[in-house]
Amino acid sequence: MNGEYVIGVDIGATWLRVGLSDVSGNILRKEKREIRTNHSYEVSEQIIEIVDYLFEETGLEIADLRGIGVASAGPMNVNKGELVNPTNIPLEVVPLSEPLGQRFGVDVELINDGASAVLAEQKFGEGQGYDNLVYITISTGIGGGAIVDGNLLYGKNGNAAEVGHFTIDQAGELTCGCGRPGHWEAYCSGSNIPGFVRMHLVALTAYEGDSQLVKLNGEELEEFEAKDLFDLARAGDELAEELVDELGRLNAIGFAAVTEAYDPALITVGGAVALHNPGMVLDPIRAKIHHYTQNEIPLIKITQLEEEVVLYGAIARALAI
Repeated sequence: MNGEYVIGVDIGATWLRVGLSDVSGNILRKEKREIRTNHSYEVSEQIIEIVDYLFEETGLEIADLRGIGVASAGPMNVNKGELVNPTNIPLEVVPLSEPLGQRFGVDVELINDGASAVLAEQKFGEGQGYDNLVYITISTGIGGGAIVDGNLLYGKNGNAAEVGHFTIDQAGELTCGCGRPGHWEAYCSGSNIPGFVRMHLVALTAYEGDSQLVKLNGEELEEFEAKDLFDLARAGDELAEELVDELGRLNAIGFAAVTEAYDPALITVGGAVALHNPGMVLDPIRAKIHHYTQNEIPLIKITQLEEEVVLYGAIARALAI
């Protein structure tokens, strides 16, 4: 399809990011707004508002739009172009391709955010030149995308490589947001690390070291966040350091499962938990992954595309239209 510009959309848990790019992948203008989810069509309506705004601000012509790529957490049905009971949005169905396509008269491609991110890595990031690579996000949730033998994995509905729902604990002590026990996301994601900490504190019968964690009262524990654990570990709190190391072991199990499943040469890692604590997250994984995989261990790196990785992937998907 002809056209000088594409739109990339990143639908997150809280924020909606939209970027206007030329056909070389250069973002000319982008906008970030808090997402509105009052009804099924409000997300697409908000995207339309932002796209109109971006073209107005740049003085470019919407008639020159080539296509739109939309990246989101699933579950989704890419054939229908809609989200289906999405984890991040409290709606049963969120139509995207049809309303956006009707408004702008271009093709709209929906893609899982993990798949979008690994596509971005291959086209714009550390994955350039790689035919076998995986992207893993450790953020509010845990997700991923995989390219194997040069092929981006989609799955029948676009939900392939939902690695956060790999089972890493058969005992299932913690339950994932999807309602199933023992998933990787239930232990190591930003939203679930506080529950992981509370579980360990409840299990402690005695602790002889000096730790601020054991001094927290009930209200403080309820308000405890993932950031607090890493801050305490960074400050030298011994128990916090032990729990961060145990998170690293569990992450290593997840990374090993990814290595066995996709045999990548490179795994890039993003998401707020990893980006804000790169050493504390990646060092234990690199040190422990060999205990859990028989495959050759891949390179493991923090993404250089940072918080924009999913947006760049949506742009890459639009460029392929």
